[in-house]
Amino acid sequence: MKYCASVPYHITAIFSPRMHSNLLLSGSIGIGISVEPRLKFCLGYKGSKERLPYTAEKLLKKYSIINDYTVSMPLPIKMGYASSAASSIAVALAAFLMGKTSLMNALREAHKIEVESSTGLGDVLALSCGIGIVLRTKEGAPGLGAVDCISFPEDIGILSIEFGEMNTQELLRKFEKYKGESEKRIKRVENNFNFETFSEEAMGFTESLNLLDALGISKETIRKIPGLVSYFVKKKLLVIFVEKNSLLDARTYLGKRKLSFKVLTPSSYGMEAWKV
Repeated sequence: MKYCASVPYHITAIFSPRMHSNLLLSGSIGIGISVEPRLKFCLGYKGSKERLPYTAEKLLKKYSIINDYTVSMPLPIKMGYASSAASSIAVALAAFLMGKTSLMNALREAHKIEVESSTGLGDVLALSCGIGIVLRTKEGAPGLGAVDCISFPEDIGILSIEFGEMNTQELLRKFEKYKGESEKRIKRVENNFNFETFSEEAMGFTESLNLLDALGISKETIRKIPGLVSYFVKKKLLVIFVEKNSLLDARTYLGKRKLSFKVLTPSSYGMEAWKV
C-alpha cells in the first residue's frame, strides 16, 4: 500500500505573532493566499531526489515511519511559500492514512513542530483551509485557531519574484516594528473580507514599512507593471497581482528588466490524501 498527499502552498501578506506557553494555542493571526503548483508526497515509492525539510522529517520520526518516499516540491524553501508547513502537513496526512493517528491530531502535531521550530506560526492553520484568500483571526492549531477562506477572483493573475532566502526566525526578529501596523490592517480585512480590501491592505502594509527596500527594486518599477492591481512583500519574495488580460504584457515587462518570475495560480481546493 502507498500513501499519498497533495498540499497547496501559502504566502502570508500580513501577520501578527501571538505566542503562549501552550504551543497548540500559539501561532499568529494574518491574511495571505493559498497557491499552486502543489506539493506532492507519497510513502512507498523509491527514487526521490528531493528531500523533505527537517520539520517534516521530525514528523516521520515521531510516527516511526521508515518507508521510502517521493516528494515533489515545485516551490523552494526559505522563500516565503510555506514549503516547510506544506511538507509537514503532507507527512501528517500520510501518518493519518496509515492509521497512526487521527486527522486532527496529525494536523496539530504538524502545527506544533512548525511553531516549535519557528518555521511557520500560522501556515498549518492557513493550509487546513487552503483555498484562495485565507484569513486567520485566532491563533492556534487546526481546530483550536480560527481560519476562513474565500475564492480568488478569476480575472486576476499572480506572479512571484524571488530576491533571496530569509528564514522565518530572521523575519520574526524584525517583527516588533511591524506589530501595530499589521494588527490594524488585519482587523480591516476581517471587518470587510473580500479581495479588494485584502489587496489594498497588503499593498499598504508593504509600502508603509518600505519592504521593497530590502529587495533593491523601486516602487516606480512595480507601479509601471501593465495591468497592476496590487502587490506585497513576504520575506524577500515579491507577489504581484495583475489583470489576467494584461498578464502577457506584465510578463514581457518583467522579462525585459531581467526579473525572473514564477506564474502561480490560486488554489481551488485544499489539502488531500489518498491510498494507492
